[in-house]
Amino acid sequence: MIRRYFIVLFTISFALGGVAVAQTDVERLHHHFIQRLVYGSEKGEIQGKPIKKFMKEEKISILEGDFKLLGALCNDTSAIMEMTIVDGKRYAISFIKDSVRKAVISYPASYQLILGTTLMEAENLLLDNVRHTVLLPVEDGSISGDILQRIGTSDIYLLKGFHYTLPELNGNRYYVKESDSVYSLLYSEDLPMETMANLVTGTEIENQLILNITMVKYGYKIDSATVPLRQWITYCFSEGCVPYFGVMTKESEKMVCELLMINEMLGYAHVMKMEFNPQILANREGKIKARLNSYIPIWNLKSLMDDKN
Repeated sequence: MIRRYFIVLFTISFALGGVAVAQTDVERLHHHFIQRLVYGSEKGEIQGKPIKKFMKEEKISILEGDFKLLGALCNDTSAIMEMTIVDGKRYAISFIKDSVRKAVISYPASYQLILGTTLMEAENLLLDNVRHTVLLPVEDGSISGDILQRIGTSDIYLLKGFHYTLPELNGNRYYVKESDSVYSLLYSEDLPMETMANLVTGTEIENQLILNITMVKYGYKIDSATVPLRQWITYCFSEGCVPYFGVMTKESEKMVCELLMINEMLGYAHVMKMEFNPQILANREGKIKARLNSYIPIWNLKSLMDDKN
C-alpha cells in the first residue's frame, strides 16, 4: 500500500525535550531529520560514524540530487515536501520546487532513526509524556446524518472507519439520532462494545474512566502507570496515531478488547489489551486493566496480527 502526504515546509526550530509531540510537529520531524542528515554531511559524520557508513547501515539513499541541494530546499519556504510510504516500511521524500521535482531521499519508516533515539529511551519517556499531556475541554461530537449508515432497523447509526488487517479491528463510531439533522455519539452501558469504541476513537465524551497500565518494555522489564483514559487517547492523537479497536471476548462481567494506536508517519504502533467490567460504564467511572506494548514497528505488527489469526 502506498500513501502520500503533501506538506508545505517551513524553517523549523524544534527540540524534542521529553514532552508530548503535537501532531503538526510529527510531520515536521521528517524535515528535522533531513536537516540533521545535511548537517552530518557537512561535518562528515553523524552519531560518531562517517556519513557514508551511517547511511549504508541505516539504509538511507539519495535517489535524486545531493545533500547540498537538500539543505537548500529544506530552508526554502516555497518548496513542498511530498512524503510517500510503502507498506509502512519505507519513505521516499521528494522536494518539489516550481512544480518540478528537485531531490528525492529514501529511508526506513523507523521512529528510532527519524527521532535519533533508541527503543529504551522512547519507552522510558512514554508514560511521563502521557502524564504531562494537557486534556482539552470536551467538544461537541454531534454530526450530520449524511455520512451515517443505519444499522438494520435499530436506532443506532454507524460512521464506518477503516480497518487494520482484520475487519473486526477498526475505527468505527456509533451514533444515535437527536433530531432530524443532528446525531450524537452513542453512550450506553447496555451497548458496551459500541460505547467503548466511541471512547477510544475520540475524546468528545466526558468520563472518569481510569487505565491501570502495565507496560511491557524491552527486555521484559515492567513499568506501570494510572492515567485517565481520555489522557491516553489525547496523547496518542497528539503523536499522530490513528486508533483501531476490536472486542476479543464479551461476557456479562468482563470484556476483553484490543486498541491499536498506529503512527504510520513514524512507522510504529502502541498495542493495548484492555479488560474491564461493562458495568463501570453506567457511572462513567471505574478502572480498566490495560497491558501495553509500545513502539512496535508497523512491519512487525502485521506479522503479529497474522499470528493472532
